[in-house]
Amino acid sequence: MLLVMRTRFGLAITVLLVGLAVVFVPSLTRAAPRAPMPTFVLVNSSEDMSVYSSVTGARVRTLGAFSSNVFTDNGLAYAPDGSAVYFTLIPRHHTRHFFLRLMRLDVASGRQTVVAAGAQPALNNDGNQLAYGAFPQGLAVRDLKTGQTRTVAMKMLGEAADLGNASIHWLGDGSTIAIMPAGTPWDLIGKPPKLRWCGTSQRRPVVVFVHVPAPPAPLIATCVHLSGTSVTGGDALGADPDSPSALLAAGDARGGGTVIEKITETGKLTPLLTIPDSLALAFDPSGSHLLYLAGHKKPTLTEASITNGQLVPGSWRDRLDLGALAW
Repeated sequence: MLLVMRTRFGLAITVLLVGLAVVFVPSLTRAAPRAPMPTFVLVNSSEDMSVYSSVTGARVRTLGAFSSNVFTDNGLAYAPDGSAVYFTLIPRHHTRHFFLRLMRLDVASGRQTVVAAGAQPALNNDGNQLAYGAFPQGLAVRDLKTGQTRTVAMKMLGEAADLGNASIHWLGDGSTIAIMPAGTPWDLIGKPPKLRWCGTSQRRPVVVFVHVPAPPAPLIATCVHLSGTSVTGGDALGADPDSPSALLAAGDARGGGTVIEKITETGKLTPLLTIPDSLALAFDPSGSHLLYLAGHKKPTLTEASITNGQLVPGSWRDRLDLGALAW
């Protein structure tokens, strides 16, 4: 499943990228960004998974290959220390209830193990806690040292509590998870369903912040309505390097391109920058670097830093065969 084919309310939309220009809006007041995480993981359209250098864009090592129609782009997570990759597969043997299998690949050995039935994995900044959309609904958080798993039902999202197509990310404080839910798919027969989440129509954007206290305390979910946001969908979420309790969200700008906004836990929005004719893919763990696509018939993967409100492209661009990516 190609990452450049995205689903919005059940519709597959092909993104056509042309040219490259950058529009700057209110600046980020920060010093030079930290060095990015040195590697990222990419799954190409042939479903081969490899590690690439974020400094040169070159392939570092191949991790494995998947048979056709098994790998799914329902979340990809790369451990901060580069030791593991979390991803989703379609089970080979169909059961009465369809679910995705959340897997872990050990980078050193290549060994794959089943984690749970679920999707959209996300690791906190020390790599010790794994959040994911649980089957059939809700959010799960697993302590990777003890194996203890806590869940929260996310009933405020209604039918969208199935987080298989949501965007999930940990904030920089390491104790809060942000979820941008995806609208419930519909079959295009008749009028769109009048579905609701967080006390309002699914047409209104929301973010759910989940507080993760020390165990065994329960997870606490709070829904925040977003007013005036320019982001439609959450193509890439990141930690804000200036505020550990805020979220960076990069998504489709109304009218095309990518817009990056800062979102606080109270729902306050601050526009940071706009990248016309582009598609954001992933922030690095610090939130100060971005991988995005730009180009026309063959989109170009570009690494850039975000410095004082400006997007500064790095030293490499490559027309990599892209299916899914995690940094």
